[in-house]
Order: sequence, then structure tokens, then C-alpha cells
Amino acid sequence: MYRLISYNIHSGVGRDGIQDYQRIGQFLASRNADFVLLQEMDTRSENRSIHDDIAAICVDGLYEMIEAPTKTTKSGWYGNAILTRHPVLHREQFDISAPGREPRTLQHVVVAVKDQQISLFNAHMGLKKAERKFQAKRIHAIMQDFLSRYPMPVCLGGDMNEWWLNTQLFKRLDKDFTQLKTGKTFPSQWPLLKLDRLWVNEALDVVLSHRIKEQAYRHYSDHIPVMVEFKTSG
Repeated sequence: MYRLISYNIHSGVGRDGIQDYQRIGQFLASRNADFVLLQEMDTRSENRSIHDDIAAICVDGLYEMIEAPTKTTKSGWYGNAILTRHPVLHREQFDISAPGREPRTLQHVVVAVKDQQISLFNAHMGLKKAERKFQAKRIHAIMQDFLSRYPMPVCLGGDMNEWWLNTQLFKRLDKDFTQLKTGKTFPSQWPLLKLDRLWVNEALDVVLSHRIKEQAYRHYSDHIPVMVEFKTSG
């Protein structure tokens, strides 16, 4: 059994105004997450070191972080990241930025679990509808291209920024993958919108999926994290 969490961490800044990667890392460890898809990881503070930020959220070595920056400054970087407790076999990122809009990336990592490989995709889509339409199509194409060459269990997750109830934005993804039921995740104090989503293919046997909505953690970000527990079919 493996557990994956997808979480937009809002640069580590909670609704209480406190920036604290350590409490987020401890929360992830307390949920016994094997893998974590992070959006809005931010190490650009001039008052903290990049090393300290990463060590804090990785719980001093419990997790390995694979970075996927979309913005880089002299102080650090901002973007996606994947945390894993299992060996990494392959890593890459794809530019899914729409012309004239904020830089966006699709992060891809292949991990080893026992004698199998699992493909993890981590996305943070844009704020404009046309932008998201472009990105959803590109994400689907990238995933299909990879899996046509290397069939394996796969999970896609992230902050998709799509709030329309009867959206057709994900029709390609929903045709080839199963979108899991996770519930509304934004804003965390009173969730009204289903921004954070998860998909898997048939090679993953899903045990359960849901949002993590306990009050003790809800103020850590403006998003609620979503989680899936799964077994591999092989």
C-alpha cells in the first residue's frame, strides 16, 4: 500500500500569516505519505537559506526532494516539487506555459517501489480559461506519449485551477485516466472550489481517495491537500 498527497502549499505561508515549512513537513510525515506533489514551493526568501527550507519540508532527510522551478532568482526558486521516500529513476519537466502568461511546468518523476516503477506527474495550471485549455491538452499529450513508450502505473495530480462545475476541460484526461473523487479544496477555511485533482490509470488499484480536511492542519495553506492510497496491480 502506498500513499500520495498533492498539496498547494502557498509558499509555506499559512492563513495565520506564518511561513513554516517544518510544520508542513511534519504534517506530511504524520500522514505517512510515500509521495507528495507540491505546488508553490518557494525558496526565494532572503531571510532563509534554500538548504534550510528544503531540510525543513523534507523532515531532515525523511524525503528526497526533486525540484521543478518555474522562476529562479539569486535568492532561490519557485515552482513545483515532488517529495519521495522511494528511489528516483527518472526526472524531467515540461514547459506548459501559455504565450504571454505566467510560467507553468508539468513535472515528471519515475520512482521504484519494490520490483515496479510508478510514473508521477505534478502540474500547476494557469488562472485563465484559455490558458488552462491549452495546458490540459498539452498535459494529456505528454502523458500519452510517455506511456505509449513506457507502459506503467501512473498518477497525475496538482492544482488545476479549474472551478467550473460542469467543465469539459479534462475530457481527454478523463477518457484515458480515472479522475478520483476528492472534493472541494479552496479556500481552505471554507472550501467552495474543486481546484486540486488526482488521476490514475488502471495499473493502480485505488483503495481510497479524499481531501485531508482536519481543522488542526487547515490553516497551513489556502488549499486543502488531497490524498490517494493505492496498490500496484502487478
